Amino acid sequence: MKLGREERENLTHQIRQAWQRSELSVGMLAKSSEVDAGQASRILEGKFKTLSGNVVQICKILAIDPHEVVTKRLTPDQAKTRAAWARLEGSVRRAWDNTPQGAELLARVIDAVAKVRDG
Repeated sequence: MKLGREERENLTHQIRQAWQRSELSVGMLAKSSEVDAGQASRILEGKFKTLSGNVVQICKILAIDPHEVVTKRLTPDQAKTRAAWARLEGSVRRAWDNTPQGAELLARVIDAVAKVRDG
């Protein structure tokens, strides 16, 4: 089943949230779902266009019903917010060096921006 951009973004968001809550590594998720680790990584990044067997297997391990997620329509405001969050998340991931110190530094920068914004 081919997915539209909005459907793919919605499903990717749900997959990422469930994966983060699961505390599984990419390798563990791949092994559990019997999906190649590289493919599992691409799915977690939203780099898929269809609701393939691999996507369904990842969803199954993460207790997600992909058909329910895909058919749920977002309002235009929800879609804009979701897209903005995805962009922000991507920027933070690119800026982070995957260390606790780097995470702390980025958190302080974001907190400083919030203080300036809030006055």
